[in-house]
Amino acid sequence: MKNKTGLLLLILLVLTHSSFAQQIDSQAPEATAAEARLSFRDIPDLKKAFIDVAPTDRKDGILVGKLGIDGGNKAMILTLAQEIADSMHGLYDSMLITHKGKLLFESYYKRGRVNLAGDQASAAKAYTSLALGRAIQLGYLTMADLDKPLVSFLKDLDPTKFIEGAEKITLHKALTMRGGLRISEEQRREFKKNPSKLKGQGLVQVLLEHSEPITLASQSYSYGNFNPTLVMQVIEAVVPGTAQDFIKNELLGKMGITNYSWRIGVSGLPEAGWRVSMTSRDMIKWGILTINKGKWNGEQLISAKFLANATSNIIKPTEDWQSDSFNYGYFFYQTNIKVGDKSYDTNFAWGGGGQYIITVDELDLVVVITGHDREDTIMTQVSKIILPAFVKGQSSVLESPYLGQKPPGLIPEPFAPGIVTTEGWEVSGVFTSDMKEFYFIRNNEETKEQELVVFQYQNNEWQESVVSPRVGTPFISPDGKTMHLGRRYRERTEAGGWSELKKLGSSFEEIEIMRLTESSKGTYVFDEIGMPDGDGVIRYSRLIDGKHEKPRSFGAAINTGRMNAHPFVAPDESYLIWDGRRESGYGNSDIYISFKQQDGSWGKAINMGDKVNTKGWEAVACVTPDGKYLFFNRNMTPGNYDNVDIFWVDAQIIETLRPKK
Repeated sequence: MKNKTGLLLLILLVLTHSSFAQQIDSQAPEATAAEARLSFRDIPDLKKAFIDVAPTDRKDGILVGKLGIDGGNKAMILTLAQEIADSMHGLYDSMLITHKGKLLFESYYKRGRVNLAGDQASAAKAYTSLALGRAIQLGYLTMADLDKPLVSFLKDLDPTKFIEGAEKITLHKALTMRGGLRISEEQRREFKKNPSKLKGQGLVQVLLEHSEPITLASQSYSYGNFNPTLVMQVIEAVVPGTAQDFIKNELLGKMGITNYSWRIGVSGLPEAGWRVSMTSRDMIKWGILTINKGKWNGEQLISAKFLANATSNIIKPTEDWQSDSFNYGYFFYQTNIKVGDKSYDTNFAWGGGGQYIITVDELDLVVVITGHDREDTIMTQVSKIILPAFVKGQSSVLESPYLGQKPPGLIPEPFAPGIVTTEGWEVSGVFTSDMKEFYFIRNNEETKEQELVVFQYQNNEWQESVVSPRVGTPFISPDGKTMHLGRRYRERTEAGGWSELKKLGSSFEEIEIMRLTESSKGTYVFDEIGMPDGDGVIRYSRLIDGKHEKPRSFGAAINTGRMNAHPFVAPDESYLIWDGRRESGYGNSDIYISFKQQDGSWGKAINMGDKVNTKGWEAVACVTPDGKYLFFNRNMTPGNYDNVDIFWVDAQIIETLRPKK
């Protein structure tokens, strides 16, 4: 009795327009207080990746939207996200994407947590560059000052002890890793023995006393080499107060960044090239600041002219581990990514292990990736998948039918995980006859209302949109001209859309129909619930001389047992599929098939087997118009109908059940 009550409740929810609440854990994973105290390498991996195509508004100054609705090819990004979750491209902890100012995608893997500030490695150098740009914007420096001797800003130095050529070091040279200092490893170890001499500008004094002379040859690209430290020394010297307070109040505070760590170096100044930690969401803020040409919420924080230089191609980096396709500006990298016949200028801050803030101005795109991968090859996927997903007409992964999904075999699989099938409630997936539109019903988590959703294949990609609030259960006629919605229907218009709702007629008006399907001959096959005994009946109505006859009930071969519902009739009327409860079933409601006999009668009901049916609820089956795949619904936890998914399986499973002649 308890199972029957639960199934009745589900049928009523399917039939009516009322909401069907989802119990989805949509909260991004957070580090516990204990985890937050651990070193990053000791953070335990997430048991399950968190992937969100409609990020939560956390009231942190970041606007949010929905991937696929506000831009981007959802299927392509979700496919990549699953591959990252499976470690196919290395060890990565988060991937976030903003497009046109909205966060459309947020995901965490392995050690990633939404509230955990992760080590930025050398991406911190870009923050130092932007801090200098803030000082210029506020008038503490000018663009012309970038070409002045760096030591001219450091008044506590003794120039009489400088090595030859010290005055050749400028901010411009330091920002492009061409300061020219040459300090041996032995010298570095000696410096550390007397840390008091390295306090404040004392560090610069020591460097300029012990370096090899600064020459044209020495001022070639050399990564690191104290260059970021020299820039931070100038910031400390020219801004009011300390560089630490300046960065906190004039940059981080302006952007609402409070959950961070910025360590202090041996000189007593903030570290300039590493030892900075930020959350992935706050990294997004740095990217938004960069792509908005230095503006945050309308306020010009960074000198636009400085930022243009910082993100321009000034020099070619020459380290062995730096790609030949990369260029370098002021602690920012640049590269050119080709999508189709067009190239896109791409800027990025980059830190070891896979820390990225990537911006593409022309696409208004910001991508943040964090990781702990020594090989760090994720930029290949940025070029291959992420940019094409936001370039119209380049969604090659979805040029195939079935929303770009790999077809299943004889074992049912969830259809389009993360795209159609989620941890929520989705039912009744149907394709149009040309296989270019896929309709289904889902429960909107935000509004708690059921809605009819469509994926349409347009411009070489599948695009998602909401058609309307839910009305009935959709089924597309074999000729593609009619969308049946129980007792209502819509007709295809000349413009390619759908007409207003229409009624089937008086013969059907008093029947409680959940689902009505149609054969190529025009025969209607439908269910009727609300019978006195609480069970459902499958009925049919043939098209005779252009009119539908009065509905009739199928015989006992079909209408035996309980809760018979959601029929599907083959286009040629050679078989009938429906769901119901019988004593011989596997659990709640199972899917059955009956084949038409040579004499026109219907053969006995055949349970579709344990590959399709489980202890839970299986229902709402149909075969794709091309005859290749069987679609049906399954509740993922028996007795709990909050998570109902759409499955598909090779339609050959039908032939394995067809009686031999």
